[in-house]
Amino acid sequence: MRLCQIIAVGIASSCLAFMATVAHAAWPERPIKIVVPFPPGNSSDVSMRLLAELLAPRLGQAVVVENKVGAGGTIGTGYAAKQPADGYTLAMGSTGPLSIGPWLRPDTMTYDPLTDLEPIAAVAWAPQVMVVRTDEPYDNIEGLIQHTKKSGSPLKYGTPGVGTTPHLVISKFLRDAGIQGQHIPYKGGMQSLADLIGGQVNFMSDNVPVFSAALDGKRVKPIGVTSAERIPNLPNVPTLAEQGLKGFSMQGWILLMAPAGVPDEAKKRLEKEVAAVMQDKNMQQRLLGFGLVPMSMPQSEIPAFLKDESQKWKEVVELSGAQN
Repeated sequence: MRLCQIIAVGIASSCLAFMATVAHAAWPERPIKIVVPFPPGNSSDVSMRLLAELLAPRLGQAVVVENKVGAGGTIGTGYAAKQPADGYTLAMGSTGPLSIGPWLRPDTMTYDPLTDLEPIAAVAWAPQVMVVRTDEPYDNIEGLIQHTKKSGSPLKYGTPGVGTTPHLVISKFLRDAGIQGQHIPYKGGMQSLADLIGGQVNFMSDNVPVFSAALDGKRVKPIGVTSAERIPNLPNVPTLAEQGLKGFSMQGWILLMAPAGVPDEAKKRLEKEVAAVMQDKNMQQRLLGFGLVPMSMPQSEIPAFLKDESQKWKEVVELSGAQN
């Protein structure tokens, strides 16, 4: 009788262990949330909604986007970083809250981008294009530089605000080009664009979607792109590096992140399914349509990339004078 009891207990224990293993491997068992720290309609928000749309059927669960905005993306990112590391809360990680915010707003940061979050996958590059009015007497970066030097007046440029990526990109451009600029900050890229067209500012740099309608309507002309390579939907516009600013490469990026410590099974499943989505031609074409460029980078390389980007943007924040 005692032998039977021992066997029964052993079988029961084995069944419980098997059931626990099955349950543990069943991730995800409920909807997944992606926190986007910027407003709806922003290019990063759109990229996450597209990713969620294509990721949901692969995971067999709803994937929803939740916007938590403020403080250049640091509020929503900080919120996501403090959520349970169970794979059910993810975050859109981008240049501002991960590589600029720590140097721009060090006293208000509630998270460490390099230790409180871990990367799941690379999603997209967010390159910028530099534009001027169509009536300017030059068509390239060299012409802008020479015209500014000859006039003896600072180049007035508009941006969506102090410490934004357009502000920092132009700050580095001015330094590298050896010219002076007068920063005119606005509350958004479209307000800055309106004043560029109206003649209140001379020059702008921002993500492609900001200028799409103005470029199509011939109200502004592109004179250079800030990334290391040309932008697919503006193939005839040369990079700044091609135009004499050797090594110039400044652009934003979008990653999928998770709170540090996410379980391996969830992380590996996410990495696998996101990689499959990123290979989808529909995903790639729709990103390009939003002015973004699919970002091909293995997950294993992202931590080193983030460290390099942090140092690069720290230097640009310092030269811009944008610190609080």
